[in-house]
Amino acid sequence: MVALTAVGSCEPLPALLKEHGRNTTSYLMLEPDKQIFWSAAGDAAIAYLRAGSVAVVQGEPLCADEQLESVIAEFEAFCRRTRLRPLFFEVSEWTLPAFASRGYRFLKTGEEPFIELDTFTLAGNRMANVRSSASTARRRGVSVRLHDPLAPGSAWTNARLQEISDEWLAERGALRELSFTLGTLSLANPGERRYFVAEQEGRAIAFLTFAPIYSRSGMYLDLMRRAADCPPGTMDLLLSEAFVQLAALGYERATMGMAPLANIEQAAWAQDARLVKLLCYAREHGAALYNFEALRRFKQKFCPQRWESKYLAYRRLGWAELNALCWALEGAGLPALLQQAAAGHDWWRRGGQWAASIAAAALGLLGISG
Repeated sequence: MVALTAVGSCEPLPALLKEHGRNTTSYLMLEPDKQIFWSAAGDAAIAYLRAGSVAVVQGEPLCADEQLESVIAEFEAFCRRTRLRPLFFEVSEWTLPAFASRGYRFLKTGEEPFIELDTFTLAGNRMANVRSSASTARRRGVSVRLHDPLAPGSAWTNARLQEISDEWLAERGALRELSFTLGTLSLANPGERRYFVAEQEGRAIAFLTFAPIYSRSGMYLDLMRRAADCPPGTMDLLLSEAFVQLAALGYERATMGMAPLANIEQAAWAQDARLVKLLCYAREHGAALYNFEALRRFKQKFCPQRWESKYLAYRRLGWAELNALCWALEGAGLPALLQQAAAGHDWWRRGGQWAASIAAAALGLLGISG
């Protein structure tokens, strides 16, 4: 019998993550916004969010490589019984053959940069801009430290980090933390997250959180927040110092998270040409809504050694699927997002990184199915 539980009551999940947690966002399976599907044998799991008639899955199944196809098939059977349609988001490229064998089609959603920590340095011409920017922050008295939210005396800093996060969300018009592909601050229950704090005159002004990628000896850059009065160069200093300290802690690599729509026209698998063309247009001409290229350039300036592709795996991609993606990624349905776009709502420019591309797909390609 297939078990369906909430993450909070799912004791076997951390052990499974440590064994098979290869997808960079796999640690986010522990967040309470997701439900967990367990395989009949109890040795594989899928994290998903139900939105209408669609089960939006975070990444690929958490299981051994040789189980991928059978676990996908089990989840499809579960979806048929519960009248859901599966939609897999941010799937790793190495898993695509298993999905293809089950009849899925693919859309590249972006690329994710990886930093090899043992060779990370600010030296050299390629890092000149980051080095200069970080030096500016240092001259203004900014320093970086690793923060333990559960350590004695951490309450004051914890309150300040929560304040920074709340102000950051309010500035972007967000009513709540989005947690499908982002973690939560989780100061009371940090688990194995790492927190890096930038301080000026003893006061926190910015922070980063990293989540583990267990089977790759890596860390995933999750939250990146700063106060409005942050000195120039603070984030460059914070990131570069975090990479150095993570290396000292024994981690081998770090990822800065996906750059949405980066190089989506260059994919290893066949894609719907019309959809790719439309999303490329949104990327190149939609900077007023969200500047995808600026985000990619920001990640690129840290000179990652490689970029890995992520995909959407689908059988059908119509209104229901796009609406479900909006709920999962942006916390609002597609009609509301389209209304905000039509009204020129400031939220689109201040953080709705997926809204522009999803809405473009909805407007141009409603009803496309696999």
